[in-house]
Amino acid sequence: MKKGLTDIFEIDSVLKVLVLCVLTIGSYFIYKLYWFSRQINQHTELKISNLFITTAIALFIISFGSLIYGLVNYHDLSILKSSMAIHLASSVFDVTWIIMVRNRINVITGSNRGDKLWLNPFITSIFHVVYMQHKINKGLGKSAI
Repeated sequence: MKKGLTDIFEIDSVLKVLVLCVLTIGSYFIYKLYWFSRQINQHTELKISNLFITTAIALFIISFGSLIYGLVNYHDLSILKSSMAIHLASSVFDVTWIIMVRNRINVITGSNRGDKLWLNPFITSIFHVVYMQHKINKGLGKSAI
């Protein structure tokens, strides 16, 4: 059974999403991706692997922790250099996760290039969950700021 946006997602303030992503230094971004993925997994057949989600979250936490540790010990550049591989792996997983969620939202909305609800890959790569929430709000008939 095909479900629409109203059966899967909720309206949320785009400004709130943006502010929380900035204030939490990206942690809210991961939470929002997790929330979108959970909604997609619960309400559609377009599943995103729980193992993938867990791995992406774990890599983000490790990467974030190593960045903070490296900044606290900024005098020792070897710490920051040694954590580059984990940052790269975390970034690859994050980008892949963004693409997976974006593609599934496009399928759910039945959107193709140029449609009102189509998630543009370039804009999605810059604004991530903020842009996704904007398009979801638009599809639900409301543009919550």
